[in-house]
Amino acid sequence: MIKLIDFKREHAQQMVTSIMNTPQTSIDEKYHELLNGLEVPNMSFTATHNDKIICAGGMIPVWDNVFEGWVMGSDLIWKFRIASAKIIKKNMEELIVKNNVQRLQTAVKKDFSLGHRFAKWCGLKEEGLMRKYQNNEDYIRFARVM
Repeated sequence: MIKLIDFKREHAQQMVTSIMNTPQTSIDEKYHELLNGLEVPNMSFTATHNDKIICAGGMIPVWDNVFEGWVMGSDLIWKFRIASAKIIKKNMEELIVKNNVQRLQTAVKKDFSLGHRFAKWCGLKEEGLMRKYQNNEDYIRFARVM
């Protein structure tokens, strides 16, 4: 059974140092400390199975009613891929309503097509290419405007 718990910064650190789901979503070590900012009370969650992290997601306020959405998956996400996708989408929808979100945006690596499909499935639309956004790599900006 999948259990939802409050996201803690340690969950992100554990994922990036040992259990990320794919090299395409890896995060350069020099940015690991920035992941501590993902722990925003009542705006993030972690899905677990037998006390092991499957995935986590949430939103970070940018400014009035604009939020940056994020999702991280562990290597267990493949075992629970459909349930994980539904959990992430459902919880993001609840966070959108709860926080009166008018714009939810995220960035996905240009060559991560599965991430593009997931963002679109969650109702975000492609807005454009962000050249050399992180680590000299190109990303695509996706957003959903309510």
